[in-house]
Amino acid sequence: MNDQATSRTERLFTYDFTVLTLAAAFGFCNIAVFYGFGSYLKRLGLEPAWWGPLLAAEPLAAFCLRPFLSVLVTPRNALDLARSSLVGIGLALCGYPFARSVAAILAVRLCHGVAFVCLVSAVTVLLARAIPRTLAGRAFGYFSLSALVPYAVMPPLAEWLLPVLGREDRVYACCAVFVLPALALLTPLGRRLGRRAMAGVAGTGRPSLAQVRRSLASPAVRLLLLANLFLFLSTTLIFFFIKPFALRLGLADPGLFFTVSTAASIAMRALAGPAYDKLPREALFLAALSGLAACIAGFAATTGQGRLLTLAAGYGLCLGVAMPLANAVMFGLSQPAMRGTNLNLMLFMMDTAYVFGPLAGGAMLAAEAGYPALFHAAAGCALTAGLLAVPLVAPGWRSWRRGGR
Repeated sequence: MNDQATSRTERLFTYDFTVLTLAAAFGFCNIAVFYGFGSYLKRLGLEPAWWGPLLAAEPLAAFCLRPFLSVLVTPRNALDLARSSLVGIGLALCGYPFARSVAAILAVRLCHGVAFVCLVSAVTVLLARAIPRTLAGRAFGYFSLSALVPYAVMPPLAEWLLPVLGREDRVYACCAVFVLPALALLTPLGRRLGRRAMAGVAGTGRPSLAQVRRSLASPAVRLLLLANLFLFLSTTLIFFFIKPFALRLGLADPGLFFTVSTAASIAMRALAGPAYDKLPREALFLAALSGLAACIAGFAATTGQGRLLTLAAGYGLCLGVAMPLANAVMFGLSQPAMRGTNLNLMLFMMDTAYVFGPLAGGAMLAAEAGYPALFHAAAGCALTAGLLAVPLVAPGWRSWRRGGR
C-alpha cells in the first residue's frame, strides 16, 4: 500500500497485515522456547566456557547478516525468502536432538540464527508494503506484540512439555510444528505480495548504492538509527543484569520483574495504539525515552522489592511507547522504496546492542563498578537516545499540525 492510498482503503487489519503478524509470532515462538538453553547446556555437561559462545551464536548470525539483508531483501523476493526461512527454522529445530557436541550444537545454532534473521528481515520488508503511512504508529505497536506474546506463552508451555518429552532438545524439535501454520498463512499472500505480483511495481527492486547513500545522508535517518542503538543498549543492560540485582534485593522470583514490565508493555501497545497516530509521534517518542531514562536511573537507588516492581511497570510502559514509535517515525521519514531497507537497519542497531551491550555491562561489573553505576550507564544510554531524537521533534510537530502523516 502506498502513500497515495485513499482514506477509504487505509485499513490496518487487512489480511496481509494480520497474516504477517501471525507468521512473525509463530516464528518468535521458536526463539522464546530457548529461555532455558543455558541450563540445557549445563545438563549436557559442556564446559561453562562454551555456554556464552553457544548462546550468542544465534544473535551473532543476525548481527553479521542483517546489513547485507537490508539491501538484498526486497519486496520481490521477500515472500519466497520468508517461506524458505521457515523451512530452515523447522529443520534447525529438528536438529537439536542430534547435536550433542560443541561443534554440532554450534552448527545448529548458526543455521537456526541464519534462518531466523532471514525470516524477520523478509517479514519486515513485506510489512512495509502492507501498512498505510497514516496508521504506522498503531501498526508497529500491534505488530511488536508478535515478539512479546511468545515470551509470555512459550516458557510455561515448554515447562509443561518437558516432563512429557523428557529432554529440552525434544521440546525444541516439537516446536518445529509452529512452522506449519506460518507457512499455511503465507501461502495466499503470493497473489498480492509474491515475486510475480511485484515484478512490474516501481520501487520493489533492490535499491541502488546511490539510493542507500542518499537515505543514509539524511540527518533525520542517521539520528534515528543512532537513537535506536542507544535505546537498545539501555534495555539490553537491564535485560541481562537485572536478575542478579533483584536476587540481591531478596526478590524470590526475579522473573516477576519481566512479568510486570512485559505485561505493562503489552497493555500499552494494545490499548494506546490509536494515540500513536493521533499525536505527534516524535514528541511522544522523546517523552517515552525521557521516562525510560528516569525509570532506569531509579533502579540504581532501589533498595526494596516493591519499588523495583513499581519501576518495572513504568519501564514497561515507556518501552511500550518508545519501541513501536521508533519504527513508526523511521517509516514516516523514509521514501517508500527505502522503507524496508531502513527498517532492517533499525533491526541491525538492535542486533548491535545485543552483541555489545552485555559485553560492556559484564566489563563494568568485572571492574567492580557495581550495579548502581551499571544502571546509571543504562539511563545515560536512554538519555542519549532522547537527545538524538530532539532535532526530530520540531519537524515532526509541523508535519502533524499540517496533517502530513
